[in-house]
Amino acid sequence: MADNDLGALDTLSALTAQVDGEVVTPDHPDFEVARRVWNGIHDRRPRVIIRCASAADVSLGVAFARTHGLPLAVRGGGHGVAGHGTVDEGVVLDLAAMRSVSVDDQAREVTVGGGATWGEVDAVTQEAGLAVPGGVFSRTGVAGLALAGGYGWLRNAYGLSCANLVAAEVVTAQSEVVQASATENPELLWALRGGGGNVGVVTSFTFRAHPVDREVYFLMVHHDASDGDGARALRDFRDFCANAPDSTSLMAFAGVVPEGAHGFVPGSAGRPFVAFAGMVLGDPAEGERVLRPLHEFGVPLSDASGVMPYVEVQKAFDEEYPDGMRYYWKSVNVTDLGDAAIEAIAAAGRTPASDLSTIDVWHVAGAAAEPVDGAFATSSAAFLVNPEANWVDAADDDANIAWTRSLVSTLEPFSDGTRYLNFAGFQEEGADLVRASFGDRYERLAAVKAQWDPENLFRLNPNVRPLE
Repeated sequence: MADNDLGALDTLSALTAQVDGEVVTPDHPDFEVARRVWNGIHDRRPRVIIRCASAADVSLGVAFARTHGLPLAVRGGGHGVAGHGTVDEGVVLDLAAMRSVSVDDQAREVTVGGGATWGEVDAVTQEAGLAVPGGVFSRTGVAGLALAGGYGWLRNAYGLSCANLVAAEVVTAQSEVVQASATENPELLWALRGGGGNVGVVTSFTFRAHPVDREVYFLMVHHDASDGDGARALRDFRDFCANAPDSTSLMAFAGVVPEGAHGFVPGSAGRPFVAFAGMVLGDPAEGERVLRPLHEFGVPLSDASGVMPYVEVQKAFDEEYPDGMRYYWKSVNVTDLGDAAIEAIAAAGRTPASDLSTIDVWHVAGAAAEPVDGAFATSSAAFLVNPEANWVDAADDDANIAWTRSLVSTLEPFSDGTRYLNFAGFQEEGADLVRASFGDRYERLAAVKAQWDPENLFRLNPNVRPLE
């Protein structure tokens, strides 16, 4: 930072002269493209977008926002459902150019730029026979997912993304570039493990990596639920999960077959389904044997199960979430996935406001259920229920949002009152939701926030106010 004059950022021209990347304003020919994020429901117009090329650029952007009193959004992959990666009349730090990935296969560690996606990480780590626990959508940004948790196909074996974070480079609210590790600013590292981006802009992550074979067994089968079998399928899934090995991470999801969906038997459109998806680490033949009961549950409407490269497993859902569609996702940690909760999920799955929507039921066990040495508050619930409203037309916003909220409200009596903050709608419940979800870690996180961001500059996130 010695070559940058933070005190001279009084104009956009001064900012433009100092950044290594690019400053995009509303009169720039790329502005309309640069301002877009994945979730089309967020149609915002920033005053300044900085395409950062380095941590120094991030420092300049933070200083510019602070100097001019502008709201600040940080965009990694840009795939956050809540839209925190953009802001009206403020500054957006776009980290997309900062996407390097390097592997230390001896130490089994991976260092990742703040703008990288999980697909980019998977491609590099698999060359060394390794993987970092990420998500289930390859174009998800590493930063957003990891900073607020990180559920994926490796969760039960190796834990959440945030639990595997071992070090980070961080730009603070005062524009300083600092390191966070077990030996340097350890409280800052603690806060980054699930704290939701409250304490700084992470420009580089270092994760623990784990051995993952290049080919694995992956289950992906949609069973016909048109005869009311949805609840029975979910009960069988619940019972199967009770004895599933930790090498297995499973998900069930309910919905109706969309018009024009590929890979389904003819005449399937509009039929209710319950699908089972899961991945088993280790010998693929053993994986197929372990998951056979879910595969053979009923009549398949679609079956894409089989042995496949891990990097392809990570892309299995990519086509279902195109850029620019409209998304509203919420979640509830369900401590009792009893018959009443299952009936509610099955009923909502038969009647979505959009046939592109699903209700996802994630099994949480093994390493994913262990406490994280960080701000992420692990729930005692064995299942995370995540209704995903996905639709195209803005005229359908209210109906889809209402469908999602209705199911979450119905499931509240079966929950511990917490949410997974990557799937928290637009976090419209505000501070009460955030406090409940951080649980007994809230006060400690607020104290770290007070140290590193006392003015709450980093507030476009699951926001924790600085402890007073």
